[in-house]
Amino acid sequence: MRRLLALLGVAAMIGLAAPAYADPDDTHDGDDAAFLAALQQAGITYSNPASAIGSAKAVCGCLDNGESGLELLHDVKTRNPGLDMEAASQFALLASKYYCPHHLSHA
Repeated sequence: MRRLLALLGVAAMIGLAAPAYADPDDTHDGDDAAFLAALQQAGITYSNPASAIGSAKAVCGCLDNGESGLELLHDVKTRNPGLDMEAASQFALLASKYYCPHHLSHA
């Protein structure tokens, strides 16, 4: 039950965030090394660092296009079958933190 509440909390935090006011030229530059270290600390493994970074930036692209938090989690899980829903939510949260923090709610 606690796991479900955590997943819903992450989805709500991402999905209900205030609209972004980013420049259209925003390339989602972030701190790649810190993102990869955060993935490692969360226990999320990857075979190719560039692919993991690309996936994180794709998360931001989905959020920029208005995808809801639950849709995003489903997409991350579908495209990364090795992740369970908890890991998918952690990945999406870390991607948002390091590449598009404007999507995170401050509430």
